[in-house]
Amino acid sequence: MRTETKYKIYADFFRASRKSGVARLIKSLFQQNYIGFNYIFTLRLHSDFHSRKRNIVERICFRLLVKNLKRLQIKYGIEIPHQASIGEGLVIPHFGGIVIHPNVKIGKNCTILQGVTIGNNLFKSRDDVATIGDNVTIAAGAKIVGPVTIGDNVTIGANSVVTSDIEPNCIVAGIPAKIISRKASIVLNTDYLSFDEYQKR
Repeated sequence: MRTETKYKIYADFFRASRKSGVARLIKSLFQQNYIGFNYIFTLRLHSDFHSRKRNIVERICFRLLVKNLKRLQIKYGIEIPHQASIGEGLVIPHFGGIVIHPNVKIGKNCTILQGVTIGNNLFKSRDDVATIGDNVTIAAGAKIVGPVTIGDNVTIGANSVVTSDIEPNCIVAGIPAKIISRKASIVLNTDYLSFDEYQKR
């Protein structure tokens, strides 16, 4: 497994649980303490093996991960393709009805709640979708449609529909989403090690 993937898993687990360490992570996976993390963990492994598949063992592992990811998609109602570019610290507190386009780009420390869709606008493009900055919270039922850019530290309110760019450090809500406050998002459990610190430990 690549160091970058290990780091993302470490950050994802810390954000979900405020814990770290391999033993705690494995225990959490078996006990299913954080369902969203179980899915994210499998997704990270899937993406890592998809980029390699150099030998027979890696190809077998990849096939098993494909089957397991599909099983979890059906079980938890989360559809995030391995092609999606998602930074470290992703957290999904509540599962169900989450659909994300494979071309999406999401920065670090994103929080995605239930019922969120990030997709295309067929009237503009099938392939062009959102680019989302760091420390963004996407509340329950929110929809992000088309090739929009969302700045850092943004909160997207529940059931909002985003169809245009959003500047950093604000809260948006409504259909279509508009700025309702000039406040940065509140993002929990982001005091994990940086990538350089993680490599040196």
